[in-house]
Amino acid sequence: MRIVMTVTNPFKPDPRVYKEAKSLAKHGHEVYIIAWDREGKYPKEEVIEGFRVIRVGPKAGYGPLMALKLPLFYLNAFRVILKLKPDAIHTHDFDTAVLGFFFKKLKKKVMWVYDVHDLYESFVRNNRVSSLIKRLDSIIMGKADIVITVNQEMMKILLERARPNMTVIIMNTINPFGVSQKKAKIFTIFYGGVLSEGRFVKEIVDISSTLDVSIRIAGSGTLKDEIKSSSAVYLGHVPHERALEELSRAHVTFILYDPSVLNNKIASPNKLFEAMWTGTPVLVVKGTLPEKLAEKFVIPVDYSKSAVKKALKEIIETPKVIKKKAHFGRKIFLKKYTWDIMEKRLIKLYSEVLK
Repeated sequence: MRIVMTVTNPFKPDPRVYKEAKSLAKHGHEVYIIAWDREGKYPKEEVIEGFRVIRVGPKAGYGPLMALKLPLFYLNAFRVILKLKPDAIHTHDFDTAVLGFFFKKLKKKVMWVYDVHDLYESFVRNNRVSSLIKRLDSIIMGKADIVITVNQEMMKILLERARPNMTVIIMNTINPFGVSQKKAKIFTIFYGGVLSEGRFVKEIVDISSTLDVSIRIAGSGTLKDEIKSSSAVYLGHVPHERALEELSRAHVTFILYDPSVLNNKIASPNKLFEAMWTGTPVLVVKGTLPEKLAEKFVIPVDYSKSAVKKALKEIIETPKVIKKKAHFGRKIFLKKYTWDIMEKRLIKLYSEVLK
């Protein structure tokens, strides 16, 4: 089967899309990814792990003004899709769903899979714009043949909006990999990811400066300069393998996203599963989905500096807790959350259902 995927990033790569494309190609499907090279610096075409990436323009930034050039990306991507003549179009998130919607209108026999990673309206502070996105998403989603999303909580919300023919949950997880079993000599907190407001990065740096701990941070974003000048060890943007090594040597990491944003409450980020496998307990916000997914592994706290500081003090004073939680984390991960489990669902979808 010829499958065309679409993303509005340059695919450098996008971890979830990469795993899905690799799995489908491994099982004999002809997979293409049409990516938006906003920076204009990546190869126009390349083959990665058995699938082909085709990048189109125009050049654009990553801020709100990006929306002005989005129609031109749609036009360029649509031309490529028409030339490829796919059996299935697999669009990732709301910002490329319009391609699936219109291509399905044009080619009714082509199967359209809508892969929902996030609730886009949750990231928009303007209520009118947020409501508009939600309404449009409901209309678009109702026309998809199959909706894929990342967890059961997200699926419940999507099913309230539309009634697609079929739904499948494929979590953004990983397979086991080699890790260091030795933790750092000094109690270490590690964070690898986006450096922006609402992720508790600044707050935990402030907290760590009052404790006898080391905090190591990798990533980029609007807070980069502030982190560089703080007491944290700033590692910059590092390869994924290096981030995993840092994570495996740390005693604690954190997924403390602002719970006032709905998408943050129901997110099941990849870094949760990475932490489970490396045996690095995670501070999470009480009442959010990560607490439900790995109850005996995570450290639930209120979204406040005082609560986080108290939790860190307790775990520093009782180091045996880390080993105990690490054991539970790996056990739960192997039983329920490996990528092999998710891959079987994806392959079944394409090999049996869509066939």
